[in-house]
Formats: sequence, structure tokens, C-alpha cells
Amino acid sequence: MSRGYRIRWAQPVWHNASTKVESGDAISMDVGILEILPESEMLALLRERLAGEGWTKDDDGTMRTTVSGVDVTLAADGRTVTASATASQGVAVRTTQQAELKERLARASEGAKQKLTEQVAKQIIGAEAEIRERVQGALQRVYVEALRRKAASMGEIESVLEGVGEDGELELTIKVKV
Repeated sequence: MSRGYRIRWAQPVWHNASTKVESGDAISMDVGILEILPESEMLALLRERLAGEGWTKDDDGTMRTTVSGVDVTLAADGRTVTASATASQGVAVRTTQQAELKERLARASEGAKQKLTEQVAKQIIGAEAEIRERVQGALQRVYVEALRRKAASMGEIESVLEGVGEDGELELTIKVKV
């Protein structure tokens, strides 16, 4: 003899929650401009050089560019360059227990934020050398122009020799007739 049994199994009720997690980081680097000419002229030369290299001017006096996905900003006073990056990611959790929904979302958000923070830091660190190289290259060209202007103010320039020394550094010789 066999008997039939009916089993009722309630479908679980799923609870969903989601949020957006963001992380950002930044580093600042000092820009030490030698005062070959007055500070305002040196800053104007630097801004001109950076504009020629694709940096854009903002209304507040700052200049901006992007290097390897990192936002780079020259402060209005020209004394610091700030490299910053941000990242965001959506986080979603699903559970059958309403009571644990908030806790699971908080844990998932914290883990995602930690990964984003590491990602952003690596992005900035990876771009730092290139940023420094670009700023130093612009400063070097600014110094060359400033030295030429300074020499011209001292007398008639007879000759200008630009070269690269044994150590790889730029060498500039300006002969001035006083």
C-alpha cells in the first residue's frame, strides 16, 4: 500500500539592497620655482609653458590636466601640484533574512571601499613619476627662457649654447656683451 503526501514549501522571500561606494585619494607636490625673474613673471612663464603642453586654465587661476587617468591641478599661486583620483562602484546584496540585510550591505560596502582605495592609491602612485617628469620638464624650459630674458636685460646677447652634459642634465651657456 502506498500513500501520497503533499508537501508545501513556501518560496523564500528575497530582500535586496544596493548602494554606491566611492573612494578618492590625492597627493600634493611642491613646485619650487627659482626666482631668476620676479615671482609673478616666473609663474606667468610656467603657466604659458603648461598651457602649451595642453593644460587648461580655470576661472579661479588653477590649471588642470590629466595624466594616466589622474587629475592634476596646479594651484592658483603656482606653489603646489595636486594629483587626485576617484573611483566608484555599485554594491548589491541579496538575502532571505530581512534582519541581516543592513549588516551584509555594510560588510560588502566596506570590502568594496577598501579595494577601491587600494586601486586609487595604485593609480596615483603609478602616475606620480610621469607627473613629476612633466612638471620638471616644463620648469626646465621656464628656467631657460627666464635666463635668456635675464641675460638680455644685462646687455646684448652674443651667443646661446644649449646642450646636454655627461650627467644628462641640460647645460645652457649664454654669452652677454655688457
